[in-house]
Parts: sequence; C-alpha cells; structure tokens
Amino acid sequence: MRLLYGRPVAERIETRSGERSAALQARRVAPRLAVVSVGADAAANTYLGRIVARGTRIGVAVDDVALPHDASERDLTATLERLARDRAVHGVLLLTPLPAALQGARVADRIAVDKDVEGMNPFNAGLLAEGRPSFVPSTAEAAVRLLEFYEVPLAGVRAAIVGRSAVIGRPLAALLLAKDATVTIAHSKTPDLAAITRDADVVVVGAGRAGLLRGDMVRPGVTVIDAGINVTPSGLVGDVDAASMTTVAAALSPVPGGLGAVTTALLLQNVLTAAEKLTAD
Repeated sequence: MRLLYGRPVAERIETRSGERSAALQARRVAPRLAVVSVGADAAANTYLGRIVARGTRIGVAVDDVALPHDASERDLTATLERLARDRAVHGVLLLTPLPAALQGARVADRIAVDKDVEGMNPFNAGLLAEGRPSFVPSTAEAAVRLLEFYEVPLAGVRAAIVGRSAVIGRPLAALLLAKDATVTIAHSKTPDLAAITRDADVVVVGAGRAGLLRGDMVRPGVTVIDAGINVTPSGLVGDVDAASMTTVAAALSPVPGGLGAVTTALLLQNVLTAAEKLTAD
C-alpha cells in the first residue's frame, strides 16, 4: 500500500507562499490571521498549534482569539464583527465544532466575506456550489490537491465521501464534481455505509470517528483519503483503521502525516490572497 504523504505537497505551496509574504512585507503589509474559538476541543487546539508554527515559517502572524465555552452568540458575533472592521487583520478563521448552544450556520454569516479564508460564509459557499470558487475550505481542497499530486485519476471515477460537514464533505463534493468524478455522500443516517464505500474507487472520510472505515468496507485497489483528526491517549489518529487497510487499499493518506500539513498550507495561502486583495492599490 502506498502512503500519500502531505509534506511534499505542503512544501511546494509554502515555497510560493513565502515569496508572496515577502512581497507583502516589502509593501509594509504584515499578513495576519485571527483564529476565533469558543471553548476549543483538543483537536482544534492541535490544528491551531500547527497554524501558528507554519505561519511563523512563512511570515504570517496568527492571533489566538479564544472565547470561553459559555460565550453567547452575541459575544461571538461581536468578536467577528470587530475583526471584520480591523484593517490589520486580513483573514478570519472560526474553529469548529462550536458548542451546541451556538448556531454555527447563523454565526458564519458574520464572517467578513473578503476575510473568510475558510469559505464558511454562505456567499463563498454559494460561489463554490456554483462552480465559481473564491475561498474554499482548506481540508476539502487539500484532499483534491493530494490526489492530484500523486496522480490519482478523478475524471469518471466513483468517489465516496463519508461525512457531510460544511468544511469537508459538502465542499469536497463540489470540488470533485468539478473534476468530473461521480460523487456520493454518506453520513450518520446512511443505513449501509459499507455498501457505499465498497462501490467507490476513491473514498474520503472525515466524520470525526476513530476507526470508522475498515478494510472490509472498501474494494481492493481503492485510494483512501483520511481527513479525520481524533486525539486519543496514544496520540493522533484518523477515521480510518489503517491496520486493516494495508492489504486492501492501493493508497492511503496517513494520520498524522497526510492531509494536515496541506490543509494548513492552503489556509495560510488564502490569508495571503486576502491580504493582497485587501491592500491592492
């Protein structure tokens, strides 16, 4: 089984991002990302740490805007509106999932469209659905970039996505459709998940359940992209039971070592794009 590592993909993106950041700095523009969280969980904190480290490498400042777990929707929207007005901030990322008391879809409306580097605002989500993407959720785009880098065919293939979140499953479906794949989305209400995944040439899983996808649920020769991040006592694991996949799959993106670095590189690339547009003469 071939392992699809993300590092070479991320390094290619970051090389260009470093050049773009330097060009902005030469114009006295300091690219800055504000990461907003409400009682962030362990997986979200892991992601934030990676963003800060990678941002430092390419010259993008990252602000940790952490609200307490009991923050109200008014508190959160006020924070997002303040960041929308702050000319020193070029990108805004709202970490999910949010506490159950907060209406995530409604809150996303308050992220400034031109700073919405994760493509969560309905305006940017709509552009992607229409095939005219602006800012695209970085994990979804990372899955496509990884497949393309390793020359996995997409046109005409059957692709199954496990998970229907607004940051992975749904945007990824739009991206794969644009690559001429035939796409099926499975989710928690799908009665027979294995019937869907066994029929696919490419499976992407991002449901947030460790070990959800097993080797007996896919066909021989499948390519599997693991977009899950689960913090366990033994470390980070994905949504794929990697041990059972080794004798079945042709290729698998590992966790850690797969999508994570690419996701972060693309997010920071979006911050640079926002900074360039917001400060254009």
